[in-house]
Amino acid sequence: MTAVGVASAANFGQGHNEPYARALANGSGTLTLRTDSGHHQADPVDFDVRSWCEEASLLERSLLHSLQGPVLDVGCGPGRLLVAAQRIGLAALGIDTSAEAVGRARGRGARALEQSVFAPVPHSGLWQSVILLDGNIGIGGSITSLLRRCSQLIAPYGTLLAEVEADEDLDVVYSAVLEDQNGNRSDPFLWARTGSAGLVSRAERSGWTVTAIQRVQGRVFCRLSPASRPDRIMG
Repeated sequence: MTAVGVASAANFGQGHNEPYARALANGSGTLTLRTDSGHHQADPVDFDVRSWCEEASLLERSLLHSLQGPVLDVGCGPGRLLVAAQRIGLAALGIDTSAEAVGRARGRGARALEQSVFAPVPHSGLWQSVILLDGNIGIGGSITSLLRRCSQLIAPYGTLLAEVEADEDLDVVYSAVLEDQNGNRSDPFLWARTGSAGLVSRAERSGWTVTAIQRVQGRVFCRLSPASRPDRIMG
């Protein structure tokens, strides 16, 4: 498939010792996102793999109830949000570059495609809701590029739901690796992390309006609406 935007050469947690695929296959364990260099660019982030593989939380189900379908889950992982969306009657599709993640999502009855968000996505311009949770705002290492890509995918009056860092002033881009508790490391990949301030700034330059910022249970969610743009890609 022909790329529509620019993404990093390596994808989240993939390559080398494949810690992401290993962890998903086990359905448990801890994965740590850390900088690939010796420079202190960002503090490490620990992920509980079991929480990705279990059912969506009450908070996440509440967020889904506030959205309209069809829903596109960018970086869907093993599909907990897709399953939850389907259970409340929302048509939903997930995309993820990890074959293991997509396989697990499909095994749970969800619709998922193994591909990048920067490759052609079905029904572009028609998605009523696009979601970027669990740090997926960092996909590709350029939040601006990701926001512009999402503006091509979403319907004119749709909603982008993006989770950002609790520290509203955090704003970093770096070469990262994912590592499991046994020392298995991925290939380096570009990643971005930002708080609400960084997202608001980039949104304004990318054809979006931030309509709400919600802080609940230590997590921060931003809702964005697309501006009317003549370069929107439909089809």
